[in-house]
Amino acid sequence: MKYLFTVLFLAGVHLAQAQAGLLGGARLATQVVTMAARNGKAKAKVKTKAAAEETPSSAPVVIPTPASNSAFTYQGQQVARQRTAPGTLSGKGSAEIMALEAVLEQTHQALLTDSAQSFLPAAQLDAIRTAAREAAVARPSWDYSAYHHEVAFYQREEARRTAPAPVAKPKPRARK
Repeated sequence: MKYLFTVLFLAGVHLAQAQAGLLGGARLATQVVTMAARNGKAKAKVKTKAAAEETPSSAPVVIPTPASNSAFTYQGQQVARQRTAPGTLSGKGSAEIMALEAVLEQTHQALLTDSAQSFLPAAQLDAIRTAAREAAVARPSWDYSAYHHEVAFYQREEARRTAPAPVAKPKPRARK
């Protein structure tokens, strides 16, 4: 009888170690699966980076011009414009889209008026943004990419026109 408790104690210790080993094995298996998933993602990133690096770097970056029905060229730049003929657009949001096109047409006429003066004051840019926001809310399924392209061109041209003139550096004085 005195050895019975010792045998039961050793069997219990052995059972506890086996359970700990199983838990450790489960944790190890989870870590292995997680590391394999990370390696798979890393290999996919490496493949996409390698494919991107294979493209020649000397090729110019071309920003695709969205579909347009009345594109124009200004100082050698092709600019997409979307204009809808009156009466052809009907349904929800048509008034908002026509208002957006009217504001953009005013900006276009101001652009063509003078090639050196500012043509896009902050109030006009705010009017364009407000009209675009209202049109997008009223008709979210409409393709606004040509409008975005046109506004981006106007902003770049305005920044070019309003760039500050370079300041001439004063000549250093000769030391006496």
